[in-house]
Amino acid sequence: MKFIFTFVTTLIQLALSVSAVAEDKWFDVMPATRNVVITGFTYAQAKMPLTSEVDGKVSEIFADIGESISETNKFACLDDAFTQIDIKSAKREMSKHYVDIKYYKKEVARHKKLVKKQTIAISVLDELVRNLSSSRESLSIATIRKDRLEELQKRHCIEAPEGWLVIDRNIEPGQWVRQGEVVAHIGNYSQLKVPVTLSHTELASLKKNKEKIELVFEESKVRIPAVIEHISPAFDEKTRKILVDLLINKGGHELHGGMRVSLSLEGSGSTQKDTFIINKLALEERYEEYWVQRKDGKNIRVKVLGEQANGKVMISSRDIKLDDQLKRIMH
Repeated sequence: MKFIFTFVTTLIQLALSVSAVAEDKWFDVMPATRNVVITGFTYAQAKMPLTSEVDGKVSEIFADIGESISETNKFACLDDAFTQIDIKSAKREMSKHYVDIKYYKKEVARHKKLVKKQTIAISVLDELVRNLSSSRESLSIATIRKDRLEELQKRHCIEAPEGWLVIDRNIEPGQWVRQGEVVAHIGNYSQLKVPVTLSHTELASLKKNKEKIELVFEESKVRIPAVIEHISPAFDEKTRKILVDLLINKGGHELHGGMRVSLSLEGSGSTQKDTFIINKLALEERYEEYWVQRKDGKNIRVKVLGEQANGKVMISSRDIKLDDQLKRIMH
């Protein structure tokens, strides 16, 4: 009884084995493409010039070249002494109008009662009402003047985004600056941008693997993940390539502008002659030589160039073509 059970089990395993072989008896020959390595350099994620909105003399500079903009967002301030005087004048004028309004409101209320009693002419009341209205209008004008001067005072300080670094500056304390003059350039180096130009094939490969883009820094060999920031809708008419901006976060790495990086795009290069990708199960090793069997029964010696992902190997042979099929070898 035990012998019969063992015999049946062996038959079942043999049937399953034959079925698996029948399913994957033949493997297609696939083209082998080379990887393309694109090189580029790191730049600030964004740059901007700083300009003065008013004329004036530089009184303070808060950040030098290579330093970051503080949380006050101030890069430099111009002397605003005359603007401060004008603001004080506007405030005094407002105080005067407040006093006048208070006086005329009281007088208008009193004269309304007198007019009702017919003890005073209505023209006197009308004059007081006009004076009250005029004082209110004058207060509104003075308030607008004060607000404008306070806004002008703010513009005596040249502001910039917090954390951005000063790339260069063209001013010194005491220097006279004119409105619209560029006084410095700043950049956002908390993130770095790597512009690269890609062909349509290379761009397709990049998009296909956009979730696992890695840039290798040539000097340190550090690998850092990157994401696609922008893809230009235009192309270079000479090279027919498209500009793509990649973005990386510095994290804890010591990174700065001008660092050389490389990007490897898998399978985006041209097909290599007489080189193919096949399933490893179609390969047979005999005395340190590798062989495959075509569907027509011919055995062909091949050169193994290296293993690939997912159980594939790269081989080279002049006797194999892309439309060939290779037999599965039982290992």
